Amino acid sequence: MTSLRARAGLVVALAAAACGDSRAPGVSASQIAGEPAPGEEGGTAAAEGGTAGPVGGTGASVGGTGAAVGGTAGPVRGTGAAVGGTAGPVGGTGAAVGGTGAAVGGTGAAVGGTGAAVGGTGAAVGGTAAAEGGTAAAEGGTAAAVGGTAAAVGGTAACPDPAFPAVRDELRLAEVSWDDLPGWPDGTLAGAVPAFLASCARLARLADHEHIGVGPHGGRARDWRRACAAAARVPAGDHAAARAFFEREFRPYAASSKDGPVGKLTGYYVASLRGSRTRHGRYQVPIHGRPRDLVSVDLTQFVDDARGRRLWGRLDPRTGAVVPYPTRQAIREGALDRERLEILWVDSKVDALFAEIEGSGRVTLDDGGEVWLEFDGKNGRTYKGVGKLLRELGELQPGEGTMQGIRAWFERNPDRVDEIIDQNPSKVFFKLRDAPGATGSQGVVLTPRRSMAIDRAYIAHSTPIWVETRAPLAGRADVVPWRQLLVAQDTGGGILGPIRGDIYWGDDDVAEDIAGRMGGPGRFWLLLPRGLRVSSAP
Repeated sequence: MTSLRARAGLVVALAAAACGDSRAPGVSASQIAGEPAPGEEGGTAAAEGGTAGPVGGTGASVGGTGAAVGGTAGPVRGTGAAVGGTAGPVGGTGAAVGGTGAAVGGTGAAVGGTGAAVGGTGAAVGGTAAAEGGTAAAEGGTAAAVGGTAAAVGGTAACPDPAFPAVRDELRLAEVSWDDLPGWPDGTLAGAVPAFLASCARLARLADHEHIGVGPHGGRARDWRRACAAAARVPAGDHAAARAFFEREFRPYAASSKDGPVGKLTGYYVASLRGSRTRHGRYQVPIHGRPRDLVSVDLTQFVDDARGRRLWGRLDPRTGAVVPYPTRQAIREGALDRERLEILWVDSKVDALFAEIEGSGRVTLDDGGEVWLEFDGKNGRTYKGVGKLLRELGELQPGEGTMQGIRAWFERNPDRVDEIIDQNPSKVFFKLRDAPGATGSQGVVLTPRRSMAIDRAYIAHSTPIWVETRAPLAGRADVVPWRQLLVAQDTGGGILGPIRGDIYWGDDDVAEDIAGRMGGPGRFWLLLPRGLRVSSAP
């Protein structure tokens, strides 16, 4: 009980930072164009102004705040529980650990209790609150009939609210033969070897016993040593040798989720910008560096089932709690001006937005030089895609929600840029680098058409993945079958789920054209080292 209470205290302190998330590197251009945006930490986006919870929480339907870890927010401005609790439907406060919030103005239980129906006080440990203003039992009660969620300690579950379905999924793997991989014999596999070796360089920094990733299928660093050593001996550009290497060192596994083997694949690229190191003339849009007091909280250090999720925010000096940074609009209006965080000035608010979406940028400077923007943090606010917003406003028609379509709308409506962009409260911070290329969340420079962003809760960095999907042709409206061996080297705020990938296309105009229009169904086959024991169970 002590450890559970301690965990609750920690997450309650973090709950203020749990009001959603922004995008990380690897978020596709087609995601901004066409999809709802769940928080990076696994919550489900709210229907009407609610905020998704950061780890497995479900967003409120009208203005509520999502739970911090696995809780469900109430439908009308309820506050989400800290760990696994359910907020009350009207103004109730969520429980600290596993309790259910009150229906009308009541207070949730501390550990596992159920909130009162009208104004009552929740139980201390597992008890049931009274129906009308009474006090809950001390121990071992049963969940009340008002929106009950299973208590974490000692309570009995009531029927869950079907309006807030669970968001947890699982990765299921089934060993197959190489002949089962569509197009494998004809694959140009040599190009995947350098990308894999880049990941091997990161694995080499780990001790043999250290885990690869946070899911159950990555194994430990020692399981990958032999494959990395063998990859270094593959002759450059030799597809036959590369195929022999992968078939000798790995086994293929067909991947599926609870919904089956078909998931979604999108594309991303390095955004191009024009900028200056000083503010003058046309260069009036700031690119902000990372604030000095920005903190990043890896929830896996505190919560067993956080699965690699992370919170961003700052410490409130008055309360000691981690809270989100000011919103995008507040920052634009000067909330951080005293910090002098501007590292560059660019000439387009839309270009700056897409650099944040993609998590990187290539800036051509007014002095003839060139610098690269690299993701360096975010404000911890919920991401809302401007494409989705424009569709909700009736400004975009079906088929126009691509990156190209969104840019065209802003060009036609330059006086509404701030109005629309400010409705996405998330904000990304950058740092400058002189070396070319985009860096993925694994810490490696990404390889065009060989690197992919995945959900690290299910798939470990460094994993080779055979992909089957469809991709646009550059400069043409055609979409054709596309099969390729990629390496998991990045993550993204909207890249959530077992069969969800975002393919890195590069930093040129062709990459922008393809990535901006890509988005559709696809399938995965994971290649895992032969020495790794793989269970088909999640």
